[in-house]
Parts: sequence; structure tokens; C-alpha cells
Amino acid sequence: MNIMLVSVTERTREIGMRKALGATNANIRAQFITESTIICLIGGVFGVLLGGGLGYWGSSLLGAASGPTLSSIALAVCFSMFIGVFFGYYPANKAAKLDPIEALRYE
Repeated sequence: MNIMLVSVTERTREIGMRKALGATNANIRAQFITESTIICLIGGVFGVLLGGGLGYWGSSLLGAASGPTLSSIALAVCFSMFIGVFFGYYPANKAAKLDPIEALRYE
């Protein structure tokens, strides 16, 4: 959520420009929700790879090699994407409600 809030703040002038050129609130929301979903999807995949690799390494040290199941991988990635959409909606909605004139004046 903090990353998306910072992204909205840093791109306030861009958002104002898009709104001034005719972008609707739905367009702005879709942009930021898509961005947050992609960020969380990439984070979820890295987390699964790192967790699976470290888990496999640790279990092989104990002599009982195992790995994550497909259902646990899917659950972890889906949860990560849910968090991305849930916490990406607030900044997306905040960006969509910006007044184009005020957004263009933002420094």
C-alpha cells in the first residue's frame, strides 16, 4: 500500500495530465490496480521461489527432502494478488478523484 501511495504522489502531475486529456476515473483506477496486481504477483512468485528453495535446502539438511505443493503455491500467489488488489484500490481511488487542475499544479 505504501508503494502505491508513493506512486500516486510521485505521479500526480501525470495523473492530472491524463485526466485533462479525457481519462475517466475508471481508467485511472484500472491503471493503478493493474500496477499493484503486477507488483504483488512478481513479489508472490519471488516469495514462492525463495521460500520453496530455502525450505527444500533446509529439509535436505535434515535428510527429509520435500517441496511445496502446487496448491500451496497457488494459494500463496493468489493471496499476494488479493493483497495487491485490496491495498491498491485505495491509492487508485485517491488518484482517480484528483482534480485535474490541482494535480497539474502539484509540485
